[in-house]
Amino acid sequence: MSKEEILHQQDEMLLNDPNCTININNTGPIPNYYQPTPVNMQDANNTIAQLTFADIWRLPPFRITTGTVRLDVMGVIQGGGRNWQIHINGINGPSTIASITVQGNLATASTQERQAYVQNMTKRALQQSLMSANSMDVNGPCR
Repeated sequence: MSKEEILHQQDEMLLNDPNCTININNTGPIPNYYQPTPVNMQDANNTIAQLTFADIWRLPPFRITTGTVRLDVMGVIQGGGRNWQIHINGINGPSTIASITVQGNLATASTQERQAYVQNMTKRALQQSLMSANSMDVNGPCR
């Protein structure tokens, strides 16, 4: 069984964990949206793949850069969460191709499995935002 299959299996088990209920909600169109190219999309997916649970809670100006894009923590939101965006490098003006908020009630994930679930759902939200041009909100709780 591949690592991805194991993670997917763990995610499926945690879907029924009453102490770690994670939802991804569409919050509407991305402000300052920029239409990405296929190269931007590939670079964005490669960048998303690098995000770890510990990275999710970093403070600005933390970023992960791959090729034509960068994944930036934009700021801390009320409740201790984070706002993340993927931008195209070298663009003056609107350059956002994905945008999510991760609520602070997910930072308290108490086990390695729950932390991996938070990480995977955060990555999923970034990919959904990238594919839909809509902002996403990742919310818990996860204890």
